[in-house]
Amino acid sequence: MSSIFPQAEDLTRYWDNILGEVDCITEVPPSRWEIKDYYDPDPNAPDKTYCKRGGFIPDIDFDPAEFGLPPNILEATDVSQLLALVAAKACLEDAGYGDSRGVSRENMGVILGMVGIGSKLVVPLMARLQYPVWDKVLQSYGISDSDRQAIIEKIKLAYPKWEENSFPGAIGNVVAGRIANRFDLGWSPWWIHPASCRASTRNTAASSATAPKCCMHIRKPPSPRSASSPARPMAAPIS
Repeated sequence: MSSIFPQAEDLTRYWDNILGEVDCITEVPPSRWEIKDYYDPDPNAPDKTYCKRGGFIPDIDFDPAEFGLPPNILEATDVSQLLALVAAKACLEDAGYGDSRGVSRENMGVILGMVGIGSKLVVPLMARLQYPVWDKVLQSYGISDSDRQAIIEKIKLAYPKWEENSFPGAIGNVVAGRIANRFDLGWSPWWIHPASCRASTRNTAASSATAPKCCMHIRKPPSPRSASSPARPMAAPIS
């Protein structure tokens, strides 16, 4: 098994927190969003939230070279894909199938349950494309053409650029493929299921279990996931 939970970067720390009765609920850290920008105690306030506490996973060290990723594509790769690689590696090591053992993974697959809007990268990418709206607003206030363009370009700096890696980096169904590619999993399925459909994921795992060549899956239970509810992969041996 492997896990990344609030105030627990790995499985050992997770169980330590349980045994120590650690309260992992905190105020929203600035790395997620500024409380002063979005918090309002009034539940009816538009475009605000009346909640400012939650469970937030800690910062996780990620070495792109370790996972065969060029550093220059990290900005165009959603954090869920990077965390999935970290968790899958820890999962295999915990199951005794880490790189140090040199065992074949030809008969292993991966099945993940993910939230359809679980990608954080989609929002800023789409927001960057709203520049025609910004331009119309600025124009309505009498801002000159040159000033409007300068303002728009400055606003764009707050969002990641669109490039050839943006689309595969933002969509969730690439995650299983990245895991299979990096860890040389030779057996299908490499599938993503919606997190809301637990039965579908179980049926897929059960069907794959009857395949004569498949002996193990890396499987993530399809519980709802967000920045405060991370993936919980486990190695699931199949006899």
